[in-house]
Amino acid sequence: MHTSQKVVSLRSFRESTLMETKSEVRQAESVPSEQRTEPRVTKSDRLFVQITQTADKGMIGKTSACKVLDTSAHGLRFITSEHIPAGSLLDLWVDDSSRPGKFFLSGDVRWSRTVGTASTMVGVRLQEGLATDIADWQEINES
Repeated sequence: MHTSQKVVSLRSFRESTLMETKSEVRQAESVPSEQRTEPRVTKSDRLFVQITQTADKGMIGKTSACKVLDTSAHGLRFITSEHIPAGSLLDLWVDDSSRPGKFFLSGDVRWSRTVGTASTMVGVRLQEGLATDIADWQEINES
């Protein structure tokens, strides 16, 4: 009997964690779009982020799997479980579900906000670069 109480407690914990995560994503998606001057397209693509430069030297090289919330020709907004400070430079691999392959992009964090208890929403301005897929990204996101 004692064991079954622990199982119920674990199940309740998992259910409450799942509900909290869904709530955080809803909160993140409802934040006003005051930072962008371009139209955004709502997405839910997978994104891998690697920090290449930041004030906290211990974070350089850290890679995280994230979820894209929306995109534009020159930026994107995503949600992550890691705090990434404004001013950080990132390499981004966006897995666009509407086409094969990934986009390799670079950008700088313009803002970072805590959402709920376990997530951070991050706004990134994409940068031009010869070794990136920025031209293809802009072509797809401007239409």
